[in-house]
Amino acid sequence: MINDQAPSALPVRGEAPSVTGSAVGRIFAGLLVPAFAGVTGLFAPLLVMASDSCSEEDARTICSAGAQQIVGGLPVGAAFVAALLTVVGMGNKGAAGIGCLLAAPFLLVVSWVVALGIAGN
Repeated sequence: MINDQAPSALPVRGEAPSVTGSAVGRIFAGLLVPAFAGVTGLFAPLLVMASDSCSEEDARTICSAGAQQIVGGLPVGAAFVAALLTVVGMGNKGAAGIGCLLAAPFLLVVSWVVALGIAGN
């Protein structure tokens, strides 16, 4: 006699969750963004050396003390904030986490663009 009501296989409990694309993206961002923040924090302040050729009559933006402080300080501050945003983004699985993970590299790129724009003028 065949029992048609018996399940064909028992459910497996304690199975490991599958790795989704979201988890892989979080891990990738969690490694890449802090590395980019570290490079930014270390090397972007060196853009202040663009003012080495300034003279008293030079009207370029990089030749002012305020612009040199922006070029030297903005990337370091952006790198610190981007690293914090990455940590927050890795800890949150909702929309706030994704927003933080997207904002971190954007902040770094904006700091580079501003610093290079000032140093290039």
